Formats: sequence, C-alpha cells, structure tokens
Amino acid sequence: MDYVGKQQLKNLLKQFGNGVQLRPTYLVSSGKGVHLYYFLQEPVQLYRNREEVLAELKEAFIRRLWNDTSSIRPDSPDITGIYQGFRCVGSQSKLGADFPVKAYKLSENRYTLEDIKASIPSCKVDLAPLYEKPRRKSTVTLEEAKELYPEWYEKRIVQGEPKQKSKKQGGTWVCNEALYEWWKRKITEEVKAGGRYFSIMALCSYGLKCGISEQKIRRDAYAFLDHLESLTEDEDNHFSRADVKDALRALKGDRKRLSTIASREWIEDNTKVTIPANKRNYRKQKDHVKVMNTMKALKKQLGEEVKEGRPKGSGTAEQTVREWQESHPAGKKADCIRETGLSKPTVYKWWK
Repeated sequence: MDYVGKQQLKNLLKQFGNGVQLRPTYLVSSGKGVHLYYFLQEPVQLYRNREEVLAELKEAFIRRLWNDTSSIRPDSPDITGIYQGFRCVGSQSKLGADFPVKAYKLSENRYTLEDIKASIPSCKVDLAPLYEKPRRKSTVTLEEAKELYPEWYEKRIVQGEPKQKSKKQGGTWVCNEALYEWWKRKITEEVKAGGRYFSIMALCSYGLKCGISEQKIRRDAYAFLDHLESLTEDEDNHFSRADVKDALRALKGDRKRLSTIASREWIEDNTKVTIPANKRNYRKQKDHVKVMNTMKALKKQLGEEVKEGRPKGSGTAEQTVREWQESHPAGKKADCIRETGLSKPTVYKWWK
C-alpha cells in the first residue's frame, strides 16, 4: 500500500490488533508505503487455470486493506497482479540508501485462501476452480488419433494447420495498427502517475497484437519518457529511463502470453485508463449490421416483440458520433465520417 503516513500506520496496526483487518505475517516498510505478507499454510501450485481466480482474490484483498484509514490516497489503490514483484528486504527504498527496506514480524500466522476470503466482507470470488485438477495430456497415440479423429488428423497433421485457441486459452490475433496508435494517444492524454509503468507494458502488448516491430515499440516507448516524467506528483516517485527499460522487458518474455494476459480489464486496472468494451465483438460495422438484422428477423419469426427504429431523441448527430466512438475505441474521425455519412464539421463538433 502506498502513501502510508504515521497516522495511517497507527490505524493499520490497531486494526490488525482488534481483528478488523487480517493480521499479516510480516509488515515491510518500503519507504513511503508498506508491503503486507501473508504466509500460506500450504503452497499453491500456480497452474494457468488458477491465475484468474488468484488475481480476483488478490484484487478484492487489496481493496479491503487499502482504504481511507490506511492510505493518504484511498481512491488510488494499486491493483497489482499475482506476478508483481516488490522491493527486496535490505535493498534501498526510493528515499535512498539511508532508508533501507525493513521487515517487521507481526505474527506466526499462516493462512489458507479461505481465511483470506473470509476476511473480506461480501467477497464473491469463487475458489472452486483452485481445486480442479489440470487436465492431463492425452495418452492417445498419433495412429489411434488418425482412426478416432480423422477430420482433426487431416487438418492438423496432414495439412499442417496451426492449433486454434480461444482468447481465454491464450490465443491471439493481429489487430489493425490504428489500435496501437489509439493507445499512444491514451498515454499522452489520460495516463497519470501510478499508471505510467504499466502504460508502457500495455504499449508492448498492443504493439504485439498489431504486428508492430520490436524496434518501433522501443522507440515509441522512450519517446514518451519526458511526458511521463512531467506527470510526477511526488519528488520520491520520478519516472526515469530505467523504468521504461524495465517495462520493455515484457518484450523479452513469451510474446503470445503478454498479448493475451494484458486484457482490456488488466490494462484498465493497472493504468487507470477507462477502455470501453467493443460492442461489436471485433466485427466490421457492415458485418455487425448483418448479424443484428438477422437476429431481428429471427425474433420476428418466433413471434417475439422487436422494437423498430431508434428511441426518441437517439437520432441526433451527437449521439451518432458518441455511439460510433464507443464501438470504435481506436477509430479515427475520418473513419467516423465515412461510416456514418455525417459531415466533417458535424463529426468534429461532437468528437469526444
């Protein structure tokens, strides 16, 4: 937790003592904040099917602990993922070599994930997936598969088609470069202190999704250095070239993994930038219109009520532009003019 002053620290210790908050095993002073370590009774094996649940539980736990009694800035919790690293005990803090990171043992407690969930009022995180065994690799031989799954064998083995994965399974796709340029504008216009590091990681992710070369991604990342440093609010929290270099390390890992882990929700949580969902499921507008018209015709055949036309007041140029922008977060004014048929002055007038 960041921005923990003397009074906030007193509040925390009191709440640990009276049971309002779950007492950690260790409390680490990181400089201007604290890291809370909750040791587990048993290690949790980090299979990929468990990542999402653990991330949800950690977010709920952070929001429970980071509040107006424990932080000077209660409205800006740093929702870090389960892979987030922290300053090593004994290393220097942001305050310098005279202020090393220190650890204080608060208890002998070791917890289960159920204990942590129980400490969060009204927590709805379902821990059941954590107890599902990961699927074992098939023991079917290739010759057996040829007999059992002839269509699969023809496509994957004979024709050599790549395995198709869903987004949830780790699949990826190539997006229009406009998405990458849109995120660059977001960094300039909306990213603030607290989301700078992750904005560069998101730049890497969008770059990979859009097929941008690593060289260009690196060049663009360093080009944002002066702007991101100008957003500094705390003299102990500057944004340096080393921060950009560290964020760019994401390019050295599993590229497909980065481009899928960095989901819209993940980027929103870590950069604090609002990203509206694409309501067309990545279809082109003309294809989306076909789908919606087909659904409407089917509903009519089934005797269901179908609303015709737009609601009163929804046909204004302003709303047309707003709706188009919501459906095209990476879209440009020229695209909006072409697809909506509105005039250039009208689109420019209502463009948000």
